[in-house]
Amino acid sequence: MHVVLNSCLQLIEWTLYLQPNFEEESMSINNNALSTYRLLKATAEVAEKSLEGRIQHYRAHLKSEEKELRTYTQKAAADLLGCNNRTLKRRHDNGDFDDLNIKRGANGHYAYTLVNIFAMADIMDIKPDHRAEDDKLQVIVINSLKGGCGKTTSMVNIAAALATTNIKRYRIGIIDLDPQGSSSSFFPSSEHDPITVGDLMRDCIDLDEGETWPEFVSNSFLPTHIPNIRVLPSGMDDFYFEHETATLLKDTSNYEQTRHYHKLLEKVIDPVKDEFDIILIDTAPTLNFMFYNALMASTAMLIPVHPEAVDFDANNKYLKRLGEIYHTVAALGHNGWDFMQFLVTNYVKGNHSQRDIVKDVRSAFGRQVMSYPINHSSAITASSSSFNTIFDQKASDSLASRESLMRAQENIKDVVDELEMLIRSNWQSTQSSLNTPK
Repeated sequence: MHVVLNSCLQLIEWTLYLQPNFEEESMSINNNALSTYRLLKATAEVAEKSLEGRIQHYRAHLKSEEKELRTYTQKAAADLLGCNNRTLKRRHDNGDFDDLNIKRGANGHYAYTLVNIFAMADIMDIKPDHRAEDDKLQVIVINSLKGGCGKTTSMVNIAAALATTNIKRYRIGIIDLDPQGSSSSFFPSSEHDPITVGDLMRDCIDLDEGETWPEFVSNSFLPTHIPNIRVLPSGMDDFYFEHETATLLKDTSNYEQTRHYHKLLEKVIDPVKDEFDIILIDTAPTLNFMFYNALMASTAMLIPVHPEAVDFDANNKYLKRLGEIYHTVAALGHNGWDFMQFLVTNYVKGNHSQRDIVKDVRSAFGRQVMSYPINHSSAITASSSSFNTIFDQKASDSLASRESLMRAQENIKDVVDELEMLIRSNWQSTQSSLNTPK
């Protein structure tokens, strides 16, 4: 409910912001247009009072609702920690975990949160597997111009799997470049008016005395219900970045124009690059200035492909355009990608036409296609409908069957194992220890 309310609140405030604010006397229009304007103005005045009341209603709910941390059984916690139940029981008996405030469920058994498990790992001297100082921060853009390809759903589930299905404790950042805030909705914050990525890129921030820009940017990446994921949200006002950039480009020198394509990298990512191992960027399905900025900041690209003929054809047209766009980005100083991969999404195994399309995709792009597709799953659909990832829920909490949830989780883990290998192959400190993918 929280995430739905947050989206509604943004939309309502944006609607109010757009109400007309000019006088009829200055309008040179015909009588019918004037009548239409008067009708809309009267409607807006009535709607404004209603909308203001609804804003207060939604804010009241936002303050009281937070996403709960899922809990893990002792066996699940032991599996994550790479030990057995007996080891955890001995640790409990020795009092090693007494200070962690680990609660018990209704059945009397321990119910561990991920915060508990990460703290237990520290006590057990299991070190986080962060990138080394000299390893490159991986900034992965997930982009497609085709709506309905599962771009955001894939991204949030991949992020959750990277964060929760191992004990490496990767420091993961999510940057939501879609002003509609789809990916932000899966990782809601208690902040009802957060700083957005557009705010940081638009040069409209006044720092407090003694505050530094890196500190401000760091605080703008909000904590989430998953302890090692932080999110920089978007907002409806981020549309103004497009308008302002287009206006500024008309009246500036070539050097100043170039700066507008580096803002995400220079103003948002570089100031906090030492705080993350992996940053995932969810883009809007459009080729705008935000997208150019995403490309300039990226070290890799992940392109979702829905295995339907119309979608595959649209994807090929997009790729032709993408090559032209990247030529511009390269000329502006981009250093190239470490990898570009296609990810087949929402794949129905028994669908013969989809199977043929997947064959065509693999024939066309070869090793650039991820080995595992994201399969169609009722568990993913059910979780997404409530703005949850499949890793936010235990089987007992899922609207789908236990079997469906487990299959979906294993499927995403397979995808993430391969993606993790690609990421770590570009970290000098881990190249020698890489395993081959499943």
